[in-house]
Amino acid sequence: MLPSDIKNQQLKDLDDKLNEIRKKKNLNKNSNGQAFKSAHIGWRMILELVIGILIGVLLGFGLDYLFNTTPIFLIIMIFLGFAAGVKTMMKTAKEIKE
Repeated sequence: MLPSDIKNQQLKDLDDKLNEIRKKKNLNKNSNGQAFKSAHIGWRMILELVIGILIGVLLGFGLDYLFNTTPIFLIIMIFLGFAAGVKTMMKTAKEIKE
């Protein structure tokens, strides 16, 4: 073999190794991005539920204070806030599915 053939073969081997490393790096980026996206969606859904309940609590307290009643409005509004939060979560899940 000529020295130039050996150099060409070494360069080809090096190029193959670099391409393998690049492929592995791209696979790792895609899997990390998917994990981040899933975590983002999970936190979004949790926040939608919690915010719905908090709005229900605030409205319930406000109505009970305004009408000087027992915590009947608080209980009703908590359930309505929970229902609204679940409805919003289901809407988000439907969007993700599509």
